[in-house]
Amino acid sequence: MQRLIVYFGLILLGLVTSLFGQTSAKFSVPKDKMLLVVGQDLSAIGGFEAPNNNGYVDNFNVLPGGVTFYTNLPSLMGLEDPVNYGAGDVCAPCVVDNPTLKNTALSIGLYLVDALESIAKGTYDDEVNELGRWIKKTNRPVFLRIGYEFDGNWNHYEPKAYQAAFRRIVDIFRKMGVDNCAFVWHSGTSPVDDKIEGFHENIGDWWPGDEYVDYCGYSWFVASEEQAKLTDELVNFARAHNKPAMVCESSPQGYDVVRLTRRNFGAVYDGPAGENLQVKTSEQIWSEWFVPFFEYIEKNKDVIRVVAYIDCNWDVQPMWGPPYKDGYWGDCRVEANKYIKAKWLEKVTAADWLNGGAELFTTMGYTKH
Repeated sequence: MQRLIVYFGLILLGLVTSLFGQTSAKFSVPKDKMLLVVGQDLSAIGGFEAPNNNGYVDNFNVLPGGVTFYTNLPSLMGLEDPVNYGAGDVCAPCVVDNPTLKNTALSIGLYLVDALESIAKGTYDDEVNELGRWIKKTNRPVFLRIGYEFDGNWNHYEPKAYQAAFRRIVDIFRKMGVDNCAFVWHSGTSPVDDKIEGFHENIGDWWPGDEYVDYCGYSWFVASEEQAKLTDELVNFARAHNKPAMVCESSPQGYDVVRLTRRNFGAVYDGPAGENLQVKTSEQIWSEWFVPFFEYIEKNKDVIRVVAYIDCNWDVQPMWGPPYKDGYWGDCRVEANKYIKAKWLEKVTAADWLNGGAELFTTMGYTKH
């Protein structure tokens, strides 16, 4: 009888794995669905007091399934009080305490630049514990992108140090019983990064181990063959390790959906940032960036479970606006262009997309404590 119990237990475990693509998270997005996430600052999300009251949720009658914000170790900026890095207001408690957003998941980008070795040695264990307590207290599904865009030149994460820091954070969370958190391994998948470095790294060098990762993530900013090729590498890596994939950051870099233009990203990629202005129609912007973006997701829907879009006017933010020292980004608010808004809504309200609502957590297999 004991052997039969073990046998049927293994069968059940196999069914869970086949349905959700992994077993270590305490929730998951079903295989036939994709969760829509929007961010990445309060103005982009919307639903707050002025000046953050004209964002995504103010302009659509459908809530996103999740929202994005950021914090860091060791400072945990924005976790308890509002902060602005020059890229919009970030305020984790503002999001969690907003009744409009109560039925949404959270995607948290955890910035670890210059902190990896200290994290791995345990210097910041108190701060990791504080973050774990905060996440546990939210009582909702959380996707934690530990050291996001780990292979980006701008982060200079040494692979071994990154692995060690990632594992220590996960080990501490598990010891604390933070069971509402999925751990995301997020590659930059950036053609710009390869241009800067002049070579392409092996993303597997940063892999912390199958038992430590719940989702493999990627960024998508450039609609190009290079972007698709780099993303193929990440998506195929996810398949090989039996992990679902997450579009962690995405936005049509270089386009302005209000002015109807496209400009250079930056000198290292396509020319001086903000120059080479090209006039576009709404239809051209949709076909040049959004169509390849959604077609790639559709092509890989067997593994992609979460899609996060950055819905902001980059050009008015000091960090990203003129003189474009970090490249030209544009205005990517899907609600700001009538044609793009309609096309977007048609896509993300299809039957295979998950948006916010009273049944969302149940669909994701998460039970509130």
